[in-house]
Order: sequence, then C-alpha cells, then structure tokens
Amino acid sequence: MDIRLPVADCREADAESHRLARRRTGHRATRLALRLALGGALASSWSTVTHAEWLFDVDAGARYDSNLTQAQQDADVRADAAATLFASGGYFFALSGADGLTLAVNAASETWHRFHGINQVLIGGSASYKHKFGVGYAMPWLSLALSGSHVDSRSAIRDSDLFRARAELGQRFIETFDASIGVVYDRRRADDDLPVVPGISGKVFDVRGHSAFVHGGYAVSEQLLLGANFAVRRGDVVSSTRQNLDIFLASSAIAADPAFGDDFFAYRLKGTTRTATLSSSWALSDRSSLNFGYTDDRTRAYDGLDYRGRVAELSFTYSY
Repeated sequence: MDIRLPVADCREADAESHRLARRRTGHRATRLALRLALGGALASSWSTVTHAEWLFDVDAGARYDSNLTQAQQDADVRADAAATLFASGGYFFALSGADGLTLAVNAASETWHRFHGINQVLIGGSASYKHKFGVGYAMPWLSLALSGSHVDSRSAIRDSDLFRARAELGQRFIETFDASIGVVYDRRRADDDLPVVPGISGKVFDVRGHSAFVHGGYAVSEQLLLGANFAVRRGDVVSSTRQNLDIFLASSAIAADPAFGDDFFAYRLKGTTRTATLSSSWALSDRSSLNFGYTDDRTRAYDGLDYRGRVAELSFTYSY
C-alpha cells in the first residue's frame, strides 16, 4: 500500500551530518589506534611468561545477495554482487595446556557492483578465550569471544559502531565430526540521527538482538570439510522499501535511504530471523583453502511483514 508520509527534504542535513561523521570517525580511529597500541604492549609483556605465536589471515572473495533491501514486495527487492576483503592479525597465547587466548585486530571491506551507496570499510578488534575440559580430541570445550568495530559507509545512516559477544560449547565426537551450540548478543550503535518524520527517530541502524545457534562440521577427507549452521535471532531488523503504511506504523525508526533510490526509506522493526547455512572448505595447502557458503534467511516481523534473502559466497583464504 503506497502512501505519502510527512517526510522532510533531508539532502542538505544528510550531507552535513555525513561530513561530521567523517570527522568523528577520524577521532574514533585515533582512539582505537591508541587502545590497540596499549593492547600490543600488554601482549608483548605477556609473551615473556606464556607461549605466544603470531596469527595472520587474509580472505578475498565475492558475495551475491538476492535481497539487499530486506524487502517484502518484489518491486522493492534489490539484488547485487560484491567483492569482499578481510584481513586479521594477532597473537595466540597458550595460557596452559587447556586454555588459550587470542587477541586480534582486523579490517574488512565490501564493494558492491550496482549499489555503491552501501560500500563500506570496517576496522576493529577481538578477544577470544577457549578452554578444553580434558585431554584428547573427544573432550568438550568452551569458547567466549568479544569483538568491536567501526563501520564507515558511503551511506551516512549506516555509519556505526558494532559490538558482539558470543559463548559457544562444543565437542568433537569422532575424528571426522564435531558439533557445537551457542548464544550471541549483537549491538549496533548508529552515529547519526537523520529523521524524516517528526517525532520518530532517524537512527535506523541503531539495533540490537540476541540469537542461539547450532553448528556441525564433517571432514569428508583430509582436504574437504563440510559444515552446517542453523540460528534463530530475535531483535531489531532493518528493511528498505518505498513508502509503505503497514511498515510505517510498525517502525520505531525511519530514515531516507538514497543508496537504493531517491524514493526508498529504511525502517527499523522488531523481527525474528531464522538462518540456515551450508558451507564447504577445500584445502589447497596447509595454509590456504577455497571456501563456498550458501545462506537462506527468513525474517518475520510485525503482523506478517516478512521477507526472505539468499546469500552465496566464494572466497580464498590464506593463513599464516
């Protein structure tokens, strides 16, 4: 159902907010660099009393998303392909025979073929701790992880800070099969409030959610590893469509989203997303692999406002 919402002309405000966001990003990057330097100094001091080793990973690939807008109506669905790049470097500390700690910094980018407004660069860091409850491959293990990063996008409404906390419990049942279960809390804090409707927030990408997942992996051979993952997430979701009364009434935030067209708006809603992923990894050498993943997302929001997306990814990974 098409309607006319009381929206304001936000082009000038958006441009100025984006310039301010760029300056804040520079300050934020400086603070992040200082924190990373302090973390590096701490890591260096720890290496004198624990066994530590450098870790380095780079992943380059391509992704296709069948529903970038996360829209329900066919007329609003936009698909595209992107080139992706991810790099991570850090330290692994063997705290004991059963405990390990990994500290890392990372950077990533997405460059889309058609919709350049959602191109983005990410920089951040992570810390993860893993404990194994005994000796031998069949012993269960527990992993706790925290990560934080900043996203700088060509679309001002997407500039944000990301935070993620994860707990996972797993076990290798036989030499070729392992499984795990876990929970995740995610938080995304938007930089700018760019409202277009009086009295309604414009921080569309200021979202949070929690999820639970189950994962399984099977080694078909020494070279081929297959995986499957199923997750359910409850929390805020963002859908970009043309003006729509039903979505407008259910939204807690609305902003113009020119990345997909001058008549598109992004809406923040409450929703439940079910995600199923199949993956495969083919080892090319001891340090490199070719990876493929296929994901099916199904989200149900307010009063039957649901959408579906499919993502296919192919990448090359090198680890050192």
